[in-house]
Amino acid sequence: MYKFSLALTARLLAAGAVAGMMTAAHAQAPPADTAPVALGQAQAQPANSENDAMLAKAAKLYYSSAREGLSGFTCAVHPDWHALFVSAQPGSAISPADERIVLLNSVKITFHARMKGGSTLDWDSAIDANKPPDQDSANLLKNMHLATEQNLQGVLPFWTVLVDGSALPDSAEGLEITPTESGYRIHFKQGANEVTETLGSSLLLEHFDVNLNGSSIKLVPSYQSTEKGLLVTGFQAKVQPQGAQPEKAQEMRVGLEYKTIEGFPIPSELSLQVIGAGVFNFSFDRCTVSKQAN
Repeated sequence: MYKFSLALTARLLAAGAVAGMMTAAHAQAPPADTAPVALGQAQAQPANSENDAMLAKAAKLYYSSAREGLSGFTCAVHPDWHALFVSAQPGSAISPADERIVLLNSVKITFHARMKGGSTLDWDSAIDANKPPDQDSANLLKNMHLATEQNLQGVLPFWTVLVDGSALPDSAEGLEITPTESGYRIHFKQGANEVTETLGSSLLLEHFDVNLNGSSIKLVPSYQSTEKGLLVTGFQAKVQPQGAQPEKAQEMRVGLEYKTIEGFPIPSELSLQVIGAGVFNFSFDRCTVSKQAN
């Protein structure tokens, strides 16, 4: 009876591994203020003051949760389990009343997002101690807990980088900044890790690429205009593990919708598609925010 759910678990854990690589890249990518200038780069650079002015101008174009004072938020999370099961087995007839979906919908999930890292997930399956689940149900709950945690904790850190303003360095010191035909290329390196960003003619961030110890993550973000600047609405990612051929890179597509809580845009819908693995959609409600200390 649970053959399908085991196959689904394997796919989702693979998707979670992709998200986990993104988390590692976010955690280990060298910050702009510590990246050394490669030998010979400094002489080829325009004056830092010119680049600092360009970076300051670019930063003003974007919404920044850090500038607005958001430190984190907590929301109840509702995965679309039915859509997930259907996407993992295209063409199958899976009822929303499937007993596995009913079981998973009974779980209460709370996500505590922290803008500076350390986000956590609460998974309350409300199991009756007098009527413990059978082994198949227990395994399903355990594996879906892991998949949910890995995907949220893998994707949200990169959303944070794009929404809090830290994707754009605030100083040109230690960076290689090169004018291009349509904008600028920003590059910095530390050891085996490096980050390359491409800005278009309107200083729109078009590419955000991370190489982490031989593994590659390439992001293409999208934005919408708001009164407080450009707000990220999603990104496409291509993840190539160390040693893998380019054609083996895993593709991921992330989309976001927002609601305003105490003046802050907080995700209300998160769509995550890992090509070949499945579609994981999340709704967020009952959200509260925490603010930076003055």
